[in-house]
Amino acid sequence: MVIDGEVLRFKAAAKPGNGIQIRETTENIVADGTTYREARIYRYAEYVPAYAKGMPGLYPASGFSMIESNDQLAKKLLDYSAVNSDLAKKLTVLSTDSLTRVQLDAQKDNVRLNCRKGCFQLNGADEYTINVYRHSANNITQEQILPDLRRYVRYWNSAAKTWGGFFPVTENLHIDIKVVKGSTVYVRHGFIPEGVQLVLLRKKKRSRKRRSGGTTGTNAAWKGKSMLRQPKNQYVHYKGVILSTSSPNNWYVPKCIGVTDIEDNALIGKELGKICEDMIVAAGTIQEIAAGNGLYKVVGTRVKASKKGTKPKTQASCYARIALQFASAGKTFKSAGGEMARLKYRLWFEQRDVIRNGVKIDKQTVVRRGFSAD
Repeated sequence: MVIDGEVLRFKAAAKPGNGIQIRETTENIVADGTTYREARIYRYAEYVPAYAKGMPGLYPASGFSMIESNDQLAKKLLDYSAVNSDLAKKLTVLSTDSLTRVQLDAQKDNVRLNCRKGCFQLNGADEYTINVYRHSANNITQEQILPDLRRYVRYWNSAAKTWGGFFPVTENLHIDIKVVKGSTVYVRHGFIPEGVQLVLLRKKKRSRKRRSGGTTGTNAAWKGKSMLRQPKNQYVHYKGVILSTSSPNNWYVPKCIGVTDIEDNALIGKELGKICEDMIVAAGTIQEIAAGNGLYKVVGTRVKASKKGTKPKTQASCYARIALQFASAGKTFKSAGGEMARLKYRLWFEQRDVIRNGVKIDKQTVVRRGFSAD
C-alpha cells in the first residue's frame, strides 16, 4: 500500500473496514552487550472498523484505489485507440479554398470544414473552421471558429426552412479583475468577438408587486389590487453603461464609453469609482455630511450606514453588489452574456488623526469608498 508516497505492508484482514490505520511496532537491538531500546520501528497498515475524520494516521478506505498492472493499462490503451479509429472513420473533415455562401447554407450534415483563403469572408475572417452538428432532422447547428478562438454560432429554423443569423458565443469569455489600493479596478480579458461589449451590471431586488390598479384606475377588476410574483435578486444592466476594452491579455482600467440616457452622459470617460457613486447616496444633512456623521443609503435597498453609534438601525459600512460581463448590448438591449466577474462597491467610515505642526490635535471621521472582489 502507498500512503503519502510511503510504501507500507498491508496486513491481511478477515473482512474490509471503513478505515485504514497506520500501525507501528518497535524492536530492541542488543550489540556488544548494550541494549538499544526501540532501535527499529516497523510500520504497516491494516483495516479498522470505523473511520473518524481528523485522527492521525487514519484514512478512509474509500479513498484508495487499486494499482493497475501493465497488462491492464495496455488493454485500456488498445480500447482507446480502437474507439478513436472508429470515430475518425465516421467524422468527415474537409479542407477547401473555394467555399461559397450558398454551399455553406446547403451544408446540414455532420462535417468539419477547414476554410482557407479563397473562401468567402465570414464575420470578418478570411480563414476559419466550420463545424456542422446534425442533432436531428430539424435540429442543426453551424459553429464558426476563428484562429484566435473566437466563436460564432447559428441554428437552422425548421419552421421557416432557413438559417438564423450568426451571433457571437460569449459563455467562454473569461474576465480577470484585480483591485489596486481599494479604489481602482483593473480588468484583463482574451479575444473579444465582434459585436460584444463589456457591460456593468448591478444586483437589484425585484419586489413581489408586479402591477397595481391604484386608487384612480379605470379597470374595476384591478382597482386597489395588485398582481404578485416571485421576488428575485438579479443582475441588471446599470444605466446601460458600456465599458472600454483593451488588447487581449493586458491589464487596463476600464472607462465608460456609452450610457442609455442623455442625463448620464457625464459618466462617459469616467472610471468605475465615479460611475458607481450614485449606488450609495448621502441621506443626511449638509452639516452632518461635512462633519463625517452623515447618513448614507444603498439605493434600492433598506440598508443604511452612518458613523458607528451615531444613528439607530444603521451599519458602520455598506456595499452594493456589481458585476462585469461580456454581452451583446446596446442602449436599449443586452443579451444573456457570459460569466460575470462580481465585485462589491463599498462605503465605510474611517478615523484619521488631525495633525498640525507635527502634533496630533484631534481625530476626524472621513467617508471612504472602494471596491473588493465578491
